[in-house]
Amino acid sequence: MLFSKLKSTSFPKSLDISLRFSSIFRSNFHFYLNFFLFFLISGSFPSFLVASPKEVFPSSVQVPDVYQSEQILLIIGKPGETQGKLHFFSVEGGEWKTILSSIPVWFGKSGLIQKEKKREGDGFTPKGDFPIKRVLGKGNQSIRNLEYIKIRKNDHWSDVTTSKHYNQFIRQKEKGATPLWNSAIYELLIVIEHNTNPSIPGFGSMIFLHPWAETKPTSGCVGIKLTDLESIIQRLDGKKNPYFLLIESEDQI
Repeated sequence: MLFSKLKSTSFPKSLDISLRFSSIFRSNFHFYLNFFLFFLISGSFPSFLVASPKEVFPSSVQVPDVYQSEQILLIIGKPGETQGKLHFFSVEGGEWKTILSSIPVWFGKSGLIQKEKKREGDGFTPKGDFPIKRVLGKGNQSIRNLEYIKIRKNDHWSDVTTSKHYNQFIRQKEKGATPLWNSAIYELLIVIEHNTNPSIPGFGSMIFLHPWAETKPTSGCVGIKLTDLESIIQRLDGKKNPYFLLIESEDQI
C-alpha cells in the first residue's frame, strides 16, 4: 500500500509540521496528495508517511485506491504546454524508491485538461489518476501480474462515438475504428484507463502511454521513447496496484 505502519516519528523540524495535519488530510484529499508528492519528488519521504490509509483516515472515509498503490507513474506538465516529465516510483523493500526520473514525454496538441472535461477529438490529454491494468503489444513480453494483450492483424480500437464498441479494444474490423497492427505507435502501450469503465460516448477514447519518436505533440495520448516505455513495463507489477498520476504544475519541471 501507499502507506504502511504509522510511526511516532515526527515530521522534519525544518518544516515545522506536526501530526495535527492528519485532520486536514481527512477532509482534503487534494492537499494530502500534494503533500505526498512533495516528499516523493524531493526524495526525503518520511518513514511514517508509509502508513496504511486506514490508520490515517477514519473508517467512515472511503480511501481511493490510488492511495493504496505501491507503484506510481507520475506525469507532470505545465499549464498550456505540450511537453512534460515522467517519474516512476515504487515501494521496494518497504521504502519508496525512484525507478526513473525526469523522462521526457509529449502530451496532446492542446495540453492537459481535467479528465471530466476531456472530449473526443479536442487534442487534450486528460489529467487525473488512472489505474494501470492493461498492456498491449505486438511481441512477446514478460508482464508481471497485469493483463497483456498481444496485438494481431485484425485488432482495432474504436474511437467512433456512435459505435457500441466506443473506446473498446476489438478483435475485428469495424468502420472508422483505428487499426493497431500497422502503426509503430501501437508497437507497445499501456492503457491509460480514461473513460473505459463505463465508456461514455464522446468523452474521449484511445488514451495510451505509447512510443513516440516525433518532436511534436500527440493527438491526446502521452508519447514516450520506446526504450523508456520498455524500462517501465519491465518494472511494473500488478500486485503493487500501479497508478498513473497526471498532474499540472506551475513550477519548473
